[in-house]
This record gives sequence, C-alpha cells and structure tokens, in this order.
Amino acid sequence: MTDKTDFLKKSAFISIILALFSFNLNAQSYSIDYYGIVSTEIDANMSKMTSDLYYTQLSEITDFSVSDKRTSPCLSERPDSSAFANSRLSFFTLITKDSKSDTWTTTYFVINKSKNEEHSKEKIYDSFYKILMEPKDVLKDTIKQLIENDTSATVITTSIHDKPVHSATAITSTEELSGTWSGEENINKIVIMRGGRGFVIFKNGASMNINVELSSKTKEVVITQKGNANASFYPELRRQVALTAAVSASPIKWTLVLSDSNTLKGKKETLLPDGDSYKSGSINVTWTRIN
Repeated sequence: MTDKTDFLKKSAFISIILALFSFNLNAQSYSIDYYGIVSTEIDANMSKMTSDLYYTQLSEITDFSVSDKRTSPCLSERPDSSAFANSRLSFFTLITKDSKSDTWTTTYFVINKSKNEEHSKEKIYDSFYKILMEPKDVLKDTIKQLIENDTSATVITTSIHDKPVHSATAITSTEELSGTWSGEENINKIVIMRGGRGFVIFKNGASMNINVELSSKTKEVVITQKGNANASFYPELRRQVALTAAVSASPIKWTLVLSDSNTLKGKKETLLPDGDSYKSGSINVTWTRIN
C-alpha cells in the first residue's frame, strides 16, 4: 500500500513538473526597442522623469527584453520609422494636453515593422500626476494588448467623464487644433500637437511628420509634409508608380478651414492616378476631431 501511495505521489509530482515546463515553453517573450515620449507640452525635467519611468517599468517586466533607443528625454515629433528594426517591436508614447481643460492624453504606440503593423491605444487622465502614478502592471497589460492586437478596448480612461467640448469660436492659433483627427479613406489618424507639429498615420502603416501653420491673411490652416517623400504616402497609386513618383514628389499639402470647432474642410494637394502613371492634383477632404 505504501509503495502504491509513493508511486501516486511521484506521478503527481512529475505531472506538475511537466506542466510547469510546458508552460515555460509556451510563455511568450517580446523584444522591444524603446524610443521614449513625444510631447511639446511638458518641460525638460518632467519629460526626463516620465521617459525614465516608462523605461524602468518596461525593463522590470519579466516577458520583455527592452533596448533603450532614446536620443532625447523628449521628442518634438514621432521617431523616424526607417530606424525601426524588423526583428524587434518598437514602442513610444505620445503625451498631449487638452487645450480647453486640464486633462492629459497618452497614446501608446507599438509598431511591428516586419508585419507592417502599427497599433495604438489612448488613455485619458484628469491630471499629469496620474500618469506618473499608474501601476506597472497596467502598462504591461496595455502593451500586451497592443502586441497581441486585442481590440476589445480601443480607449481606456482612468476616470469617467465626458470628452472636452471645444467652443466654436474663430480660430486664432494652431494650439486650438491640438488633438487627434480622422477623415480620409487611406489615413488612420492625424495627430496635431501644440507648437505646430504633428504626424499622419496611414492605414498601410506609414507615418508622415507634418508642420501646421495658420495663414495670417486668410486664416486658413496650412498643413505640409515634413521630410522626404515616401511611396507609402500615395496609397492611391500602384506601388511601382508610387516608388517612381516619390523620388521627385513635392511635399503633400493640405489647405483647410475650420467649419466648426471639430471639423476641418478643404483641399489636399498630392499625386493622383493618371492611367498607368500619375499627376499632381487636388482632392476635397474633411477631417473630424476624435478627441
């Protein structure tokens, strides 16, 4: 009887060991390049503290192997995607302040260059202090949701409140445009930050830095591509045509007017299909503020 009992105990112990071994084999680990934070609305000391906090929290997560790719405590525009590695995930965070309230929004970006995928998630905070006080496990869960493309919750908020209401007064500064916009068929979102900077995220995974200016004479909003052209900026063109066109293309330009506090309308100057080739032209566009 004792031998049988010992045998059963040993069998149970071996089963547990095998189960744990199998779990460890199946545990997923991730290699992540950390590019820091993008913001124009926090000072240098706060930028460094926040950027270091994210890096420390990432580095302490068991399943993450993190490399520090920061070139500055705070970036004024999103990092150049051409520097991203195909073999690793790239992570950075955009931090913006709502111009009409004290709320802050962080947008977490995870880019898988090998799959040409970019996923993002926004979180709204009632104060900047709450960004710094968020537990490490929350950051871990957020990033894993992005890595695994879990779309169960696109936006997470730390408190229940309505989105800020933007008054319909005449625009006097590009500061009033800060936020996230959408509207074009091949564009996922447009992010405008304070200081006249921003970026466009295309549905094909490409990203374009932009300059945002307000015409002193016409009060039109003029948004211009910053940096070299990329074939992915012209998803309407066939790929080979776009590759040829991008070599000498002029910067893409939007000339828009604020029809109400959350709507921009106007024309986009870009390259358009022309049979088997391309031509310069313009199309009507409408952007709507998401937040």
